[in-house]
Amino acid sequence: MIDLKHFEKDCLYKSEIRHLIKISNLAYKTWEICWTNFYPSYIRDEILKQFINLSDLSYFAYGGYVNADKAKIACFRKSIQPSKEDLILSFEGKGVYIAGNFLFDNASQDDFRNFLIDNGVNKNMIGDIWTLGERGAQGIIDFNQDIPTDNKYFLREVEVSINELDLKELKTPTERVEKIITSVEASKRIDAIASAGFRISRSKIIDKINSGFIYLNGLKVNKSTITLKVGDKIRFENKGIITILEMEKTKRERWKIKILKK
Repeated sequence: MIDLKHFEKDCLYKSEIRHLIKISNLAYKTWEICWTNFYPSYIRDEILKQFINLSDLSYFAYGGYVNADKAKIACFRKSIQPSKEDLILSFEGKGVYIAGNFLFDNASQDDFRNFLIDNGVNKNMIGDIWTLGERGAQGIIDFNQDIPTDNKYFLREVEVSINELDLKELKTPTERVEKIITSVEASKRIDAIASAGFRISRSKIIDKINSGFIYLNGLKVNKSTITLKVGDKIRFENKGIITILEMEKTKRERWKIKILKK
């Protein structure tokens, strides 16, 4: 066993880091690849900064498909040296499909996630959820998590079925190529930066914020006037994630923003 508790001291996400410490010690003791619960990227990136230089342990994040936002962290001894393919094969996840006719009653990712939680699925065992238009939604959950399948279920007024799928059966979101975007904006407001990062008009971004489709560091936002800082992550439902890498004030009192989009 190794003592990693000093990592808790200055971390904002104490429960998540305690869980990672527990899984790290399990991997150290058993000499096996051990996986955490699902962490959103803004938490995962923050806590892994403290573990990156450990001499005995290594870490690998994966959420069931490329560019997943919510991902598990694999912990393993460096001397094992598993390949990326072996790590992906050991991933402890399975697919879930919430099927229904949502043509006249559109539902969001949050609606489907809350539906699973309300029906007994542990929120920490739910990975990414993505909508399939009028057909419902699919997602990834921990393979040890049971899903409710015995009764008739409704999401609002829509009758739905819940089905377990192999990860290979999922229609995962299209793989996005990471891209660096540079833009000059009049302010550091979320509507301006999200508009530049997702390449849609500012008025449409404001509409999406008001409709609950925009998330800042994992939390849904309802104001377009929020001021952002370096390191902030904005997720646009079904459109990807942007991360603010740099902000520099120009001679004309504007802001040069460097963004990573994926």
